[in-house]
Amino acid sequence: MVNGITEVLTTATIPEGNYDTVRLYISSTKMQMNSGETFTYETNQSNMSGGMMGNGLSYNNDTGSIDISLDHLVNVQMGSDDEFLMDVDIDHSFMLEGLSFSGMGNGMMSMTGFTFNPTMRFVNLAETGSIYGFVHMGTDGLADVNISLMQNGEVYTSTHTDDAGHYQMIGIPSGTYIITAEADSYMMNSTGNDSNMGTMHMTAQDVMSVDFDMIEAN
Repeated sequence: MVNGITEVLTTATIPEGNYDTVRLYISSTKMQMNSGETFTYETNQSNMSGGMMGNGLSYNNDTGSIDISLDHLVNVQMGSDDEFLMDVDIDHSFMLEGLSFSGMGNGMMSMTGFTFNPTMRFVNLAETGSIYGFVHMGTDGLADVNISLMQNGEVYTSTHTDDAGHYQMIGIPSGTYIITAEADSYMMNSTGNDSNMGTMHMTAQDVMSVDFDMIEAN
């Protein structure tokens, strides 16, 4: 799910207290190619080994679950009603195996399978803000532009523009970030991008608008 589109995963009543881990049970994942070919990955396969998986995640061999270590304790109080976002980075969660290409230009891509290495984050929406914007060349919106939100030199989260050139990022914790736009055959205009140059400061419940003016790359 991208650009602020979400789906309810579950609702639950839990005892009050402080929590530092979320446990996610995934029995299998499936990838379907444009050709219709499908690949299935069972999370108990031998190459899904225990230990840390990156980004505060670890695989639990005993329960077949993924444990997500939270950056901040989740405090649940009696009578509270909180909404949490679990954001999965699809671009970095599936490692393609046996990748090959045939033909020139719009040639066919094939692979032998994939490794599932989930990259995700879990945040309390009440403690976060959001960013939205429009990526364009002239007045025309650009589709499939990669928008990356950087923190401390690493990608915190990313998304792609829709067919009309719009994007949205939700569940952004308070902090300092740098935002960038990248697309094949395009580059950021040297003028008209003052609002998205340098650092940006997010606080809880902020709603920030950041547009990008692009030009064709030489």
